[in-house]
Amino acid sequence: MPPRGKLLITKELNLTFSEAEIGKLKIKNRIVVAPMGLFYQDCLDGLELKPQVIEFYESLARGGAGMVIISASFYFPMIKEASITQPFAMWKDKYISPLSKLVEAVQKHGTFVGLHYTHMGSFAHSMMTGQQPISVSGNFKNPMTKETPREITKPEIKEVIRNLADAARRSKEAGFDFIEYNAYSGYLIREFLSSATNSRTDEYGGPLENRLRFFQEIIYATKEKVGDDYPIIAKISGDEFVPGGNTWKEAIGIAKAAESWGVDALHVSPGGHDTTIPLTLGYIPKGAFTYLARLVKEQVQVPVITAHVDDLFLAERVLSLRHADFIAFGRQFLADPEFPLKAEEGRFEDIRPCIRCNQECYDKVMSWQNVGCLMNPLTGRKPEGKDVSVTKRKKIMIAGCGPGGLKCAEELVKRGHHVSIYEKEGRLGGQLNPCSIPPGKAEFARAIEYFSNLLPKLGVEIFLNSEVTPSVVESEKPDVVIVATGASLAAPRIPGVEKEKVTTAIDALERKVHVGKRVVVIGGGGIGCDTALFLAMEGAMDAENALFLKEWGGLGEDFLDFTHMGKQVTILETLPSIGKDIGISRRSLVRRLLPMNNVEVITEAEATAITEKGVEFIKEGKKLEIEADTVVIASGTIPENKLYDELQGKVPEVYIIGDAQKPRKALDAIKEAVALAHKI
Repeated sequence: MPPRGKLLITKELNLTFSEAEIGKLKIKNRIVVAPMGLFYQDCLDGLELKPQVIEFYESLARGGAGMVIISASFYFPMIKEASITQPFAMWKDKYISPLSKLVEAVQKHGTFVGLHYTHMGSFAHSMMTGQQPISVSGNFKNPMTKETPREITKPEIKEVIRNLADAARRSKEAGFDFIEYNAYSGYLIREFLSSATNSRTDEYGGPLENRLRFFQEIIYATKEKVGDDYPIIAKISGDEFVPGGNTWKEAIGIAKAAESWGVDALHVSPGGHDTTIPLTLGYIPKGAFTYLARLVKEQVQVPVITAHVDDLFLAERVLSLRHADFIAFGRQFLADPEFPLKAEEGRFEDIRPCIRCNQECYDKVMSWQNVGCLMNPLTGRKPEGKDVSVTKRKKIMIAGCGPGGLKCAEELVKRGHHVSIYEKEGRLGGQLNPCSIPPGKAEFARAIEYFSNLLPKLGVEIFLNSEVTPSVVESEKPDVVIVATGASLAAPRIPGVEKEKVTTAIDALERKVHVGKRVVVIGGGGIGCDTALFLAMEGAMDAENALFLKEWGGLGEDFLDFTHMGKQVTILETLPSIGKDIGISRRSLVRRLLPMNNVEVITEAEATAITEKGVEFIKEGKKLEIEADTVVIASGTIPENKLYDELQGKVPEVYIIGDAQKPRKALDAIKEAVALAHKI
């Protein structure tokens, strides 16, 4: 028997690739492209969509998606001048024609396409609009923008409803197959629905039936413009996960009401931008929130879409249990737009995985930049930058099998070069190997698996346990050498660093050394935080075991405390705060996870010596000492660029990429690799 609560995963995808209906639409499979704010600032050229934008959405359809939901679409110009966040707006008739070209590009592949509409409410920052944001009420501060909105007036409510209905009419005229309304993210519609934000005392506030009125009027006004048979999807929060907000119980009430208004499907997702629990990172178990769709589906007759599944076989299981009718995927489409087609053909190892890193998607969204993908840097980029064959085939050696070297090899061989890649260790991946060990980062190992399968198929020669030296280069006589040898941890210049109790973060993560009960991590950057969290959880009880013991009386109400009883870890950091180099979407979560796992953080503290007892440090001018059985160095890296210097003048072309040039992130190494590969 499987552990309780675990979903048995099937090896077939029969339901996933079966037809299903939403309203009058007969959809070829159950795979939906989730609405994603992509911030393609340069996608409009006058009134025309730029070719790379149309190509991006067409690639999703060509790749096998059954339905594409395009986001985000606002019904009025939210930007002072040119639109940078809403290229798919339908607030004027002049946008009907250019968007109809996008519709045609998607529909010719047998895929349905719709627009996702929203009003940002209190999330519409004044720097975007030049004015104070509006919301259902004016007595709260938006948790992301830190701005306080003003309360929307009744005439403005009617204007919003009228404009959204007009936008829906334009969508239909442009040829879109359906529309979806966002009553989910925390934007204006959900602000009306939510008991956490709606404090009105008129007919739009108070009990749920009143809070539903705004959304109901939007649906009714829309149907007057587009007709009863034009499909409308409502995306709702299955649980807001905010203090005082709607729970799954209210979500069921909202779903049933929406069905009674004539909504054709419900798209159920957890939380929103203001939720208090993580939703998008590798820390979250796949499928953790499908129960919300199940609770809704059990109470309605219309189809239900769920999300946050991130795995096709898990999606099949969710469908087979009838917890949902469709599965929405977002970031996996950024990583590989062709993954449905590859899966249907049984080519699972060819699917480029989303590794849930957030570096080029959510981190970009949260800083208002173009979204991309670490695993697929050409996502949304110009079509002419893809797979351009070379006129002269070159013999290329790559030294180093980290992320930069692996991606460079892929791009070079696709362009027609002869590529050999060398690694002094006995495995591919470089720093991706230890990077995949800390909690929440296991998906990084999928990148290694992907390249291990892909490169031999493409014809790349791989030499493990083979260090590139000048003599090897002289023997092989390549036209080009690319140095991708990475970086190594730099030991701080403090007394005692040579002691046996001292180790590196990499060796601690890979369990190459014994780590004692009391640990001090010197360095509170990303690698220091990851290592501290890993060690703090090392040896703690598994949550499943704790629950078993609790249910059978082995543990009491404090049973979860046993899941946080790992090693005693302290981080010493010289800066005022930790995790400065961690991406914005992950940083706050890491800072929350460390105290949850009893990690002590001491900032503005300079380690001065490692002693037999522990680590001496200075904080606020005082000399202090903390006891430690093991001291972990995580305080910086230095480039391994010796080979690059040695090869100058000895080979026709020599380049250096990634950490070998300057220690940064895997994302930077991969971007450099692609840029270089398309230059050679």
